[in-house]
Amino acid sequence: MKSKKNIVSTVAALMLLGAGSVSTAQAEDLPIAGDIGVYSQYMWRGMQASPSASVQGDLGVESDFGLSANVWFAAPLGNAANGNNTTEFDFTVDYSTEFGGVGVSVGYIYYLYQNASSLNTGELYAGLSYGPVSATYYYAVNANKNGWKKDAYVDLGLSHSYGGFDMGANFGFYLPSNDVNNPTAFPTTKNELGHIDLSLSKDVELGGGVTMTPSLLVSVPTYTGKPNGASQFVAGVNFAY
Repeated sequence: MKSKKNIVSTVAALMLLGAGSVSTAQAEDLPIAGDIGVYSQYMWRGMQASPSASVQGDLGVESDFGLSANVWFAAPLGNAANGNNTTEFDFTVDYSTEFGGVGVSVGYIYYLYQNASSLNTGELYAGLSYGPVSATYYYAVNANKNGWKKDAYVDLGLSHSYGGFDMGANFGFYLPSNDVNNPTAFPTTKNELGHIDLSLSKDVELGGGVTMTPSLLVSVPTYTGKPNGASQFVAGVNFAY
């Protein structure tokens, strides 16, 4: 679960859990926003990035001209197979604007992995949003040891608030690279690898500008040949100031 690896959703006010996103509160009169939380596991685009609990958070700043910068991290609490935790840092630069009620966002995300630099990579993205609906296209422009370059991913999102609860639904699917010189990082995409994430959260004001957000997410794979019990649940609590 990520607070930003759908920063487009954040910019478009679609605070969805999954691919994640987690709501943030912006400090009064300051362009800086941040949050931190603990989650039962780390899911990314329908895949289990870490089965153990993880601490996740981000810090971002935005200008009056639509430009923003953000760094998000995920630090698993359990040890990886090599005995080291692989902490992920995602650095994003984004430009967002609006035309006739339609939100437009473009940007670049660089994924950096502590203790696993061979996994480092980056994506360009472009997104559109209108009311509660969003669509974002990601395109990998940096290769890593698994390939990755020229792989693409599409996220379709829908959000709704009712009775103080924020509900979200995301459908994501992969468009693998067909370039023989840049093999896809996800061979299973040939089996239509995709997923649907359903999320529920509620902001609770604690006073002093602090917001607590308990959340629950279920990630359901939609590709053919998926194993039994493949759906994953993520519970978390986030604090923002």
